[in-house]
Amino acid sequence: MAVVKQHELLERLERAKQKAQMTRNKILVSQRIQVDTIDPLIVFKNGSSIYKGERSFWSDSIGKLSLVGIGEALRLDVDGEDRFSEIKKQWKGIVDHQLDDYDTTYVYGTGPMLLGGFSFDTLKDKTPLWTNYADASFVLPVHMFSLIDDNAYLTTNLFVSADSDIQTLFEKGVRENAELLKKCALDQTESRDLSLTEIDPEQWKDTVVKTTSMINEGQVDKVVLAREVIAQSDSEISAFDTLINLRDQQPNSFIFAFERGHKCFVGASPERLVRKQEDMLLSTCLAGSIKRGSHHEEDERLGNELLSDDKNREEHDYVVQMIRGALEEVAGSVDVPDQPSLYKGRDIQHLYTPVKVKKATDIPFLDVVDRLHPTPALGGLPQLRSVEIIREFERLDRGWYSAPIGWIDHFDQGEFAVAIRSGLITDNYASLFAGCGIVSDSDPESEYEETLIKLKPMLTALGGSTA
Repeated sequence: MAVVKQHELLERLERAKQKAQMTRNKILVSQRIQVDTIDPLIVFKNGSSIYKGERSFWSDSIGKLSLVGIGEALRLDVDGEDRFSEIKKQWKGIVDHQLDDYDTTYVYGTGPMLLGGFSFDTLKDKTPLWTNYADASFVLPVHMFSLIDDNAYLTTNLFVSADSDIQTLFEKGVRENAELLKKCALDQTESRDLSLTEIDPEQWKDTVVKTTSMINEGQVDKVVLAREVIAQSDSEISAFDTLINLRDQQPNSFIFAFERGHKCFVGASPERLVRKQEDMLLSTCLAGSIKRGSHHEEDERLGNELLSDDKNREEHDYVVQMIRGALEEVAGSVDVPDQPSLYKGRDIQHLYTPVKVKKATDIPFLDVVDRLHPTPALGGLPQLRSVEIIREFERLDRGWYSAPIGWIDHFDQGEFAVAIRSGLITDNYASLFAGCGIVSDSDPESEYEETLIKLKPMLTALGGSTA
């Protein structure tokens, strides 16, 4: 079957060249084949020798879909406040005018798609830390491996111009496909010593006090304040090893990695922003948290404590009402449960409420992502005022932390998570981020302790012990 598909790819490349000669435009040829099942992390590992610094990884929180993007057939980088609409417009232009006839039966999670993300705040002063990451940066991979349940697919995306050498383009694509699918062992990751540098925790606590005063004065209802910890190792920190650990340690989270040269933004987020599949939108309200217990009875007690805690319930309800309102503006009918339930991660448990829209076929997906970001769980309430306070008070450059990351395909389907429990790896350093929702009765020491719990997943995934 793969040989037949390869022959079809060569024919389509030839037709695309003829079309490019007539239109004087580059033409995108996207070809999907079904392949033998292989661990997606093997494909991610193999890709480093072909396209160094040009890999993307995504797996959903239920273990149904994993995506690995290798290479950059196209990269869309946009800075500024119009980033959502600009990415939507540019991608639509590719799909409508440059994509060659894509007649393969649609399978969610395959075919031509963009992987990437957005920054939290376009107006925040940028630092060198996030130099490689635009306010919106999305990649159409040269090779896209998709594992859906037990079915594996490989999509190849190639742009053809009027003067393209079709045979060379074809042979290179086939050779790289074979290299990516070579099976190998996934070695056990080794523990490493990490030295940690906290960025002025006392100043962060002072900011919590100042923010609480503003809330009690009625200036704002809630503000999410984040802080940064820098982990340093004696050797280069591996994004591949980190992904192995995250997948093993955080199986109920969205696992992601986005390379931009020698930097890699990686994490395991428990929080879906929104998924669009067929005619349904699904968003997730995840706010209010407490640690896991060391045994079943303690864990159950802590969970019940969280469910009955006024401060956390208030914080959670802010998120529910904002997401409900945002989706009602674009969709009308929204389904929301009356009470939250518990979402249990390895180290922390949260209050959880799903929000569904059942008829969303004609709603542009990136318009929904734009409308939802940032939720009160990552920014605050009211939205604009809370982001202004964050911009003024926070010492760190959030970059992509706490912003939407994910994928969108050529049929305007896809999924975005919120990039929490995450870090930016640069050689032997990793900048890690964690935040807390500050409300009227927030205690600085308690909020600080909560950030330590939220930092634990990434610290563990980076390789083990801290020194």
